[in-house]
Amino acid sequence: MKKFLTVSTTFALALGMTAFAADMNAFVRVVHAVPDAPAVDVYVDGTRTVSNAPFKAVTPYGDVPAGKHRVVITAAGDKNAKVFEGDVTLRAGKYYTVAAIGYLKTLKPKIFVANSLNMDKEKAQVNVFHLSPNGPRVDAIAPDYDNARIVPNLSYGRMFKAMVSPMGVNLNIVPAMKTTPVVKNLSGISVNAGKTYSVFAVGLVGGTGTQAFDLVATEDKVVMGSMSGK
Repeated sequence: MKKFLTVSTTFALALGMTAFAADMNAFVRVVHAVPDAPAVDVYVDGTRTVSNAPFKAVTPYGDVPAGKHRVVITAAGDKNAKVFEGDVTLRAGKYYTVAAIGYLKTLKPKIFVANSLNMDKEKAQVNVFHLSPNGPRVDAIAPDYDNARIVPNLSYGRMFKAMVSPMGVNLNIVPAMKTTPVVKNLSGISVNAGKTYSVFAVGLVGGTGTQAFDLVATEDKVVMGSMSGK
């Protein structure tokens, strides 16, 4: 009985701390989607919170105090080589995806805001982000289901939220309202009920090497303290 009470108390304290964090903090992750940019560092109010993030990097969500913050993005290891500087205001309990998009000469942050992660115990949530600067409008279709359109007519700089049944993923990215050519296929992963996932379309259509068009898939998670100083 004593052991049960200890476990219950610990669980209750954990829930309480999570609720407290949500009341006081926002949750922020950073995406590097600029194909011709070097690895970057991100500073929040003068503190480096992301270190040496290469193209295609996606951080977990980390807790950041709500309010107004000064954000600076620099070339990795060189605080004076600024590629962006500006203010961002964060609201408590919100989830922010801060994506560096465009090309190096025109780099800017695109901010996507969500109220929560997936709360549906029967469906998986898949967020698809179009961050390929030269990519056309695209669809994500399911070839195993008669090319059903899971994500329709997604343009650059936009995001689409799809609620799907748990499944093994097999999606083709194609030009909008077409079934060919297949720009990229995403398969070999599974999505589970109650979980949140993100798919980032990045890189250059027709590009080569590290700048080539690609799909980066993640399971969205909060890692407390991951946006603290580095």
